[in-house]
Amino acid sequence: MRLRDARLVAKADFDRVFADNQRARTDYVVVMARPNLVGYPRLGMVIAKRLLARAVDRNRVKRCVRESFRQVLPELPACDFVVRLIAKPVRGDEARDLSRTFKRAGNRAMAKWPMAPVSEIAPEFSSN
Repeated sequence: MRLRDARLVAKADFDRVFADNQRARTDYVVVMARPNLVGYPRLGMVIAKRLLARAVDRNRVKRCVRESFRQVLPELPACDFVVRLIAKPVRGDEARDLSRTFKRAGNRAMAKWPMAPVSEIAPEFSSN
């Protein structure tokens, strides 16, 4: 698996995580997690322009989030993670505690849905 394969890109995937998730947060971000069916963790990001007006700042935050995710990827459960920026971070402090936050959100999600049926995790895949 390449790191590029571990990204959320479809709107439906983001919507599923937003609809029902387990959260963990730092001072700057909220990490939402929900188990998936692909068998490996995936990452999506919501970095609002209203918090960071300059593209260079948004891209720096995205790079920091991707790198933190990459470092803990082998330790994460098979969940879809969405990182949402909630406050303007201090430069150089974007990824503080982010690795631990990914793990905490993933563990909470797996505790809530330990062996969830396919219909609970992804309703569009059920045979109903």
